Amino acid sequence: MKKIIYTILILNLFSACSTKRSGITNRTYHRITTWYNTVFNGQEALDNDLKAKKMSYQDNFSTVLQVEPINPFSEGDGSMDAFSPQNSERTSLLRDLKGDLKKMDTQGAVNTVSGAIGRALGAGETSQAQGLDRAIEKGKKAIENHSMLIKGKEYNSMLGEAYLLLGRAYYYKKDPFESMNYLNFMNSTLVKNRKENQAKAYIALAQEQAGNSFQANEKYEELLKTKLKKRDKKFVSKIYSQFLINERRYDEAIEALDVAKKYNKGRYYKGRYNFIQGQLSEKLKKEEDAAEYYQAAYKKKPSPELEIKAQIALSRLFKEDTLAYHDRIKFLRKLTKKGLYQSRKNELFYAMALTSLRVDRENDAMKYLQQSLKEKESDPQVRALVFQEVGDIYFSKPDYIYAGAYYDSAVSRFVDPAMKNKLTAKNNSLKEITQKYYLVKKNDSILAIAGMTVEQRNEYYQKHINKLKEEEEKIRVELEKSLREEDYTVFATETLTESVPATRTTSGGKWYFYNNSLKQTGQSEFRRLWGNRDLTDNWRMSRQTSGLDNIKSQLLGQEETKNPRRFEVEYYTEKLPNTQSELEALKIQRDSAELSLGIMYYDRLHDVKSATSTLEHLLSTPPHDEEVSLAAMYNLYKFNKEDNPDLAEKYANLVTTNHPDSKYAKNILNPQVDIFKSRSSEAITFYEEAYKKYEEGNYDEVKEMAAEALEKYPTDEIIAKFSLLSAFCEAKLGDKAAFMEALENVSTVFEDKEEGKKATELLNYFKEYFKEQEKQEAKLEEEKQEVEEKREEFLPSIEEFEKNDSVYEDLPG
Repeated sequence: MKKIIYTILILNLFSACSTKRSGITNRTYHRITTWYNTVFNGQEALDNDLKAKKMSYQDNFSTVLQVEPINPFSEGDGSMDAFSPQNSERTSLLRDLKGDLKKMDTQGAVNTVSGAIGRALGAGETSQAQGLDRAIEKGKKAIENHSMLIKGKEYNSMLGEAYLLLGRAYYYKKDPFESMNYLNFMNSTLVKNRKENQAKAYIALAQEQAGNSFQANEKYEELLKTKLKKRDKKFVSKIYSQFLINERRYDEAIEALDVAKKYNKGRYYKGRYNFIQGQLSEKLKKEEDAAEYYQAAYKKKPSPELEIKAQIALSRLFKEDTLAYHDRIKFLRKLTKKGLYQSRKNELFYAMALTSLRVDRENDAMKYLQQSLKEKESDPQVRALVFQEVGDIYFSKPDYIYAGAYYDSAVSRFVDPAMKNKLTAKNNSLKEITQKYYLVKKNDSILAIAGMTVEQRNEYYQKHINKLKEEEEKIRVELEKSLREEDYTVFATETLTESVPATRTTSGGKWYFYNNSLKQTGQSEFRRLWGNRDLTDNWRMSRQTSGLDNIKSQLLGQEETKNPRRFEVEYYTEKLPNTQSELEALKIQRDSAELSLGIMYYDRLHDVKSATSTLEHLLSTPPHDEEVSLAAMYNLYKFNKEDNPDLAEKYANLVTTNHPDSKYAKNILNPQVDIFKSRSSEAITFYEEAYKKYEEGNYDEVKEMAAEALEKYPTDEIIAKFSLLSAFCEAKLGDKAAFMEALENVSTVFEDKEEGKKATELLNYFKEYFKEQEKQEAKLEEEKQEVEEKREEFLPSIEEFEKNDSVYEDLPG
């Protein structure tokens, strides 16, 4: 009897292994083995992979935060992962190869090849590749071994877990179409489908990933109308909020996040979602709503970082009275003393600075910014923003040398590529503007002094010399004081050495501070390199400041501060231009530079205020060339048409009334007509004659013809070509300064024309060329001096060699 029972059990067991029958025994057997043999391990691999990414994830507060604090992909989607330094060429190659393989991989047959390529390129040993590939392997194995697909229907309900696992894994591998294939197949074949809504949610995510926003939106709307389980509502509310943010539907996203807060309990998520709602409200220019959301985020105490960032945002939006300002600063100071916030003091001082800037307390803001820089860095992005704010303050003064130095520091610290690129472009433009700005200031100073009487000039330079003597005397006194202190320190050390026990003095000479010779040498070397320094934090900054001041002095033509003749009035006066022609050339150069400076403010930095004040200052000088005056007035009209129509009308009237026949007046009266479009056959013929003479080498004559053309055809399109041709003549005649000045004029006056653009290119090229040439000349001069010094050192040995007759006896012949 027992044999019969065992036989029946064994037969039933074998029968249960069949995937071609849908009996309860078969379904139960395959459900159990599907879960424990394959799917469980696959889900563990996927969950561990996502958990690791969540642990290493860092928020980028320069953009709207991710609703879910995780970046499930290896490449950037706005998280900090996207900003980590990588080998971009290798990453691009890897992405292309794997992308090609994925298109071939309809059945998962070449996953191992894809993984092998990844490992060969150094990217296959990551947790992502291991986790996702293992999850896919287990999911496919479950389907292969336990699928009960009978007449188009899948009776093994546990395969819903397997298909969902594959759909999720392919989604995280950035293969949305493969993900949708598995999920759609699951929903269309599974008889008992408990994961249908989860599958729909991942289908929506995959559609979005594939760029099909319309289909993704339809799927989300379908889910929102469906009666979901609490767990599904929690998931869908998060991913739908993120979808709306990605689609820039910010109003709807704020409402969706209210729903997400309802289903995602816990102070961290509620605080995070409030913070995101604050960011979205800021984008919608709803500052009051944003402040309320940030305050709510802070009160939830989600994490020290989110709390501090909420306070920074509240400072950025601050707009209260003086009393509220002092209360706000007092509150932030208290936070710097709290335990968890002490490591983020630098960010809190930055928040104080933002509060001060909002109420126009620039001095207070600068004090807090400098204090922030002294504190330990907690977030590179915030440190970059602090540098940028300091740079902006110097820029507004304007002090472009200091502004540029702080912008350089900010660029080196930014982790947000968009902000980094924007500031880099501004900083590059600022460097060009700086050259022109200080050229104008230098020439203004020279022209002002040149216009003085001899007595006034001598008095001016004598005051400068007296000031220079006072500063150098102050430095000398400080140096003597420092040396006396050093002598005292050495004496004290010697006394200490004598008084210590014998066991210590024996080895004392080896220690730096017990070796007086070494100590004096080190102190002297430090002073030689750094000068006198106070024992304070960031002591190197004074050195940097000194270097920036030197750069500024060089741009203003004051670099020879250590010349032995610096205390003589004649040393300065003999450098001044003497002839009227030299003064006129200086004035023309200065006017052209300031016109170009005003236009660059507008074109490069979109700074209408600085552009306007610069061009108005130019007109007040007034310019030597009438064409420069006209160009300045026309640009003042053009820059202020939208923001300041009254000012624009003022300069439009000046141009049309005083210069009605000019090309600028014609453009103001008829903006549709290009002011350089008129082109006469007579002007073309005249240009052809001039160009022929240029080819023959008659450069002076060509310059005269260009000047004549400007008088005869002032509104003709050909004038741009004449101006550029005249500049080339200066180059051929070997006048470097005149050539560069002429290019500057062409690039400014004809900035929208092809000739103007060509002049700008040439100007930039030759600036670099001449700079490199100067470096080479300086290097050659230095090498020549070294050779001369070595020759002088070597000469005595040659003389000794010639005097030594025994040496000659050993020479052949």
